[in-house]
Amino acid sequence: MRRECPWLWKVESRRLLWLLGLTFALIVTFQYIELPYAISSIFSSTKIPISRNSTSLIGDSTSAMAPSPLGDDEEVEVDQIFDSTVNSSAPAISPITATLPPLLPAPSAKSPAALPGLNPSLVKENATSPAPSAKPPAALPGLNPSLVNATAPAPSVEAPAALPDLNPSLVKENATAPVASAKAPVALPGINPSPVKENVTLPTTSKVPERNPTKKNVGDASSIVRFVPDVKENAKMPASGVMSISDMSKQLRQNRISHNRLAKKPKWVTKPDLELLQAKYDIENAPIDDKDPLLYAPLYRNVSMFKRSYELMEKILKVYAYKEGNKPIMHSPILRGIYASEGWFMNIIESNNNKFVTKDPAKAHLFYLPFSSRMLEVTLYVQDSHSHRNLIKYLKDYIDFISAKYPFWNRTSGADHFLAACHDWAPSETRTHMAKSIRALCNSDVKEGFVFGKDTSLPETYVRDPKKPLSNMGGKSANQRPILAFFAGKPNHGYLRPILLSYWGNNKDPDLKIFGKLPRTKGNKNYLQFMKTSKYCICAKGFEVNSPRVVEAIFYDCVPVIISDNFVPPFFEVLNWESFAIFIPEKDIPNLKKILMSIPERRYRSMQMRVKKVQKHFLWHAKPEKYDMFHMILHSIWYNRVFQISV
Repeated sequence: MRRECPWLWKVESRRLLWLLGLTFALIVTFQYIELPYAISSIFSSTKIPISRNSTSLIGDSTSAMAPSPLGDDEEVEVDQIFDSTVNSSAPAISPITATLPPLLPAPSAKSPAALPGLNPSLVKENATSPAPSAKPPAALPGLNPSLVNATAPAPSVEAPAALPDLNPSLVKENATAPVASAKAPVALPGINPSPVKENVTLPTTSKVPERNPTKKNVGDASSIVRFVPDVKENAKMPASGVMSISDMSKQLRQNRISHNRLAKKPKWVTKPDLELLQAKYDIENAPIDDKDPLLYAPLYRNVSMFKRSYELMEKILKVYAYKEGNKPIMHSPILRGIYASEGWFMNIIESNNNKFVTKDPAKAHLFYLPFSSRMLEVTLYVQDSHSHRNLIKYLKDYIDFISAKYPFWNRTSGADHFLAACHDWAPSETRTHMAKSIRALCNSDVKEGFVFGKDTSLPETYVRDPKKPLSNMGGKSANQRPILAFFAGKPNHGYLRPILLSYWGNNKDPDLKIFGKLPRTKGNKNYLQFMKTSKYCICAKGFEVNSPRVVEAIFYDCVPVIISDNFVPPFFEVLNWESFAIFIPEKDIPNLKKILMSIPERRYRSMQMRVKKVQKHFLWHAKPEKYDMFHMILHSIWYNRVFQISV
């Protein structure tokens, strides 16, 4: 017996080693392949998954902060997260996991019964989204210091009672969500202190100081983990380089059903995610209802889906608006002029009595980034520098800060965050570091990275009197409009208007009133009179595709004639624009009159009637009203989030 014991010990030892090795291999396999998140979370419930395309904001490290020699639009990918306490080549966090602080207690949640298309292993009973342990910067210009130590509360939530197709037996119980533990740097680099203080003198010709790209001060700051999207979806342009309205509609449908999701799956599932999935199911299966007296069916792609979606938005949507950030760039609404859309939206969403806003970010379906693209340009742009890098960097630093302070950006890579920006530069300023966020843009140009099904077109509105935004609304009836078409605007504003004026300006045709800039009159009466007495109002692009004349034409009961290739019209997700507007390719300017004269009188009258009916969607009210501009902007953002949600 004594002789057999060593041999048996060797055999058992080998078996034990094989078993341990096999177990380790399974753990590694679960960590690195796309198996259900709930299974892998058994082994990593206190770990943070690190995306390959993550960035690290470390002092003055050249790898993260040095300006790219390829220009503003260069998208930088950093494969490692560097340790701030040693040299920049040493990894700070393991590529597999990172230790987390203690998690907040999990609230009670009741799992749904069934939900279509939901991977049951990803849904976690009592899932929470606790805020990470993050010390905010000691001196962070542009952020409200009184809110620096705020934390995100974990609410008590109850999921929808009946969600189709979800197998409750596979829902994990008492699971908690992994959240990053990150300390913000002592001084967040690259933000100019002057633009974020109250009553600041705005720069004109003085150059904003930039950091020395060769300077290294790694030891002064810890790394901030922020997940950067690794998929960038752009619309496929036709061979001609011009995307027609029908092409845009096709691209929107393709993106809706594409297997390449517009948004990544969240890193953990919350009650708001389940509510969005339920809303998606309800909207897709909306009962036919085309007899609503407030909604004229021909104006919409699908009036039943729009009505059901709007009802659900009013019922359940909650938005969290970040409080961080000081004026003038953050929380500074502009209510007058051509940038008024972003200002009016900001002013209403941040008002104290807005029913969509929640103070509890864990209950939010959407997160609002409250910056003004106009004030960003006025405050930070260095005249004649032809560089937007410091503007882009300001927004990047803001995202880095909130992603360190809260877990919400990192949970979805920013897919449930949105912005409303009306300045021409907003697409280029936001398409890298906010690539996965929902962008409501006035400059909705397909060629500048507008993503159908994710981004939405923000109406550009020219508000002359913020106290009376609806003054002079309306125009003559269809039979009291003797002018065939009208346009007036700066003649040197872009390449298109000189072409339009060369063919039709200077009274070359008595039926077409095409002018450069009209003489200024009190109340702009000449301009308004032409808009109110013309059948068609020409909306010709300027330097960019957008123009306030689109909304002005609707405001004055004039049928819009949009001459702007690759322009995505506002509320494109739900409105059938071809039912009340004319789209003419830029190359067809020589045939402008022929095209307009070929439209039968009966069709014109029908379109003008529809312009009046769609008008309510393009009006600002100090106190928002049902279906008005504020609600339509918010609905487009909500609608895109609903249809890109995936868990």
